[in-house]
Amino acid sequence: MQGEPQPAAGRFPRPTGLEWLCLVAGILLTLAYAWFLDDAFVYFRYVDNLLYLGRGLVFNEGEFVEGYSSPMWVLVVLALRTTGLEYWLLLRVTGIALFVVFWALLVVTNRRLAPDPRAPGGVPILNLPLLALSLNYGVCCYFTSGMETPLVQVVAVGFALYLVEPRSRFAAVLVGLAPLVRHELALPFLVALLWTWRRRGRFPRLPAAVCAATLGPWMAFRVWYYADLVPNTFHLKDQVAWGQGLAYLHDTLIAYGGYALAAVLAALAVLLRRSRGADGPGLIAGPQRLVMLVCAGLVALYVVRIGGDGRHYRYLAFSYCLALAAAGGIVESALARFGRRLGGAPPAVVWALGLAIGGLTLGAYPRQLSAHPLRANVRETRVGVIRDAQYHRLKEDLAFSPWSLAADTEVLTAREASMLYEVYGETAPDHPVRLRDEYARYLREVRPDHAPHTITDSWCVRMFKRFNERLIHLDGLTDAYLAHMPVAAWRPGHKSKFLRQFGFELSRIQDRHGWGRGVNRAAVEAGEAPTWVADNLEAIEAVEARIYNDHDFLANLGLALQRPPVIEVEVPRPE
Repeated sequence: MQGEPQPAAGRFPRPTGLEWLCLVAGILLTLAYAWFLDDAFVYFRYVDNLLYLGRGLVFNEGEFVEGYSSPMWVLVVLALRTTGLEYWLLLRVTGIALFVVFWALLVVTNRRLAPDPRAPGGVPILNLPLLALSLNYGVCCYFTSGMETPLVQVVAVGFALYLVEPRSRFAAVLVGLAPLVRHELALPFLVALLWTWRRRGRFPRLPAAVCAATLGPWMAFRVWYYADLVPNTFHLKDQVAWGQGLAYLHDTLIAYGGYALAAVLAALAVLLRRSRGADGPGLIAGPQRLVMLVCAGLVALYVVRIGGDGRHYRYLAFSYCLALAAAGGIVESALARFGRRLGGAPPAVVWALGLAIGGLTLGAYPRQLSAHPLRANVRETRVGVIRDAQYHRLKEDLAFSPWSLAADTEVLTAREASMLYEVYGETAPDHPVRLRDEYARYLREVRPDHAPHTITDSWCVRMFKRFNERLIHLDGLTDAYLAHMPVAAWRPGHKSKFLRQFGFELSRIQDRHGWGRGVNRAAVEAGEAPTWVADNLEAIEAVEARIYNDHDFLANLGLALQRPPVIEVEVPRPE
């Protein structure tokens, strides 16, 4: 029937030459753009604290703060880390594997949205979404950042497939996992569930069951372990910054021709919708496409509200991939309907059009870069307050070759090792040492009465390597006190410029009085606390109760259901 998706074929469709080309090129680009975002080392410290140091799923021993944004990603990284692989190789392999899944989902989704090429009047498959995503710098970049973004991108296309083909069990599972991948994905999850229920007349049990079986236990664990209902990063980033958010959205759209592409696709969709007839297909699955755009728009609206992110594209990965997946089959339908007036659309024409679109996608890059990222000696410049991945590739402790196995990823330089060897009262060797060897040495030889210093930093790579110290992240990612200060970020996700002084003062309190419940009150009573601690002592102790909870579920549930405490501080206004 015209306007409806094709029936499920029951098997994976045979990819076209263009689609195979996208797979190969996408894998090579994923490797060529390989990098680490320094925030990934927050995940790494949590995982290694649990796996190698026996401290639990914490950033600092004894402090129960959920300082990561994706429970699903921390579980994936934890499972993969048990293989013993170093993070650089482990996450390259994972990125490629998830890219292949991403590619396969786009192939299937486009078939469901395009006219059947085997039917009379059918045309060869172009697959615009695949060409516009698999060769895209931002998309390929974030398959290898060490963050949860590859899961986000796979889930985005899973939503597209589920909305057009709700009988797909794999897509239903991806939709059910979405709220565990990132909390804001609960919004499209609810929309997809309600739409499918209304469309099909029966409750979509599989995605609901997957969500209940994954998010439900995690919420119970979160309450029991962290005494909260949301991660610490939600408290930190829950702000309103519409102007900066719109600038962030523009930064992505302008880089990849988003405005022009949206205009062309919208025009084609309107023409197909208005020109239904017996001589060719109209717009297939129009309502489903609209729901996809609603889901993408809800997440984009949330991202714009909080001001976006400090890195190009990252927070828009779900919206960008889902919105483009919604365009699947539009070009094929237009060629099938209007191409015959131009003498048809032979495969050579489709190949030429596909290569042109692929070339334009491949050639696009962010405004932050001085040249195409595949060229040598590419410089990076912040545009407004937004940086690109290249900034991290140029950092000395993250400058790994994308083509190597990077055996030095988890090796400490002599200078880094010297900070650890102070614990043993020894001089560090003048050669690099393996981090996991130091884990074992620390557990074997550290003095039972060793009291780690509390230090401050905002560069997560250093924090990961200083595993023997207690650390206060000056941006507030892993520190609950700083996260509960309603301070505007000087750029999205970055508050260290304004939180630095408070982090320093917290570290001095902990060095003098230790850590745990009652420490801040003791500092106030001793006259050694800054004014803001005394003025906010009630709120600070409410945060303390969560950080140093006793894992009593009912008591923690009471804490989690309370209004989040607010620590009021005076800071300079953002420039």
